[in-house]
Amino acid sequence: MQIARGRKAGFGLPLFEAAGAVVAAVAATAVSRSLAEAIRVHQGVLLPVLFLVFAGIVLIVADWLFALTGWSPRSGDGVYSMLSGLVLGWVVAYVFLGIVVAAQGANGVATEMAYAPVAREVYQFRTWNALMRLLTTARHSPDFV
Repeated sequence: MQIARGRKAGFGLPLFEAAGAVVAAVAATAVSRSLAEAIRVHQGVLLPVLFLVFAGIVLIVADWLFALTGWSPRSGDGVYSMLSGLVLGWVVAYVFLGIVVAAQGANGVATEMAYAPVAREVYQFRTWNALMRLLTTARHSPDFV
C-alpha cells in the first residue's frame, strides 16, 4: 500500500507517517503503564487506545509536514515507500505484542511468545541495536590507511 501511495504522492508522506507511527508507539508504551495504574484500567486495553489517539495526531502532523514540504526525491519513491511500509508493519507488530504481553501478564502464551526469536526482534530491536553498536564502534575506531 505504501508503494502505491509513495508513487502517487511522493516518498515524503510515507516517511513522515512511518516516523510518526514510531513516535506514537513509543509514547503510548511509555505512558500506558503509569496511566493505566492511575485511572485503574488494564494496560492491555489502554495501550491500543493510546496508540490510536497518538497515531491520529501524528498522522495529521505528517500530512501537514508533507503538505508544507512536498518532499520527494522522485527517483525511487516506490522503493523508499516500501521501506516506510515495513517500518509501519514493524510498529504495528510491536504494539500488538505489547498488548498481548500486557493482557496475559507474566503467565501463559504471552511469556513464551515474548521469548520467541521473531518476537525478540520486533519487541527489543536486537538486530537494529547490534548494527548501531557495530557502526558506532567502527566510527570511533582508528582509521587504517
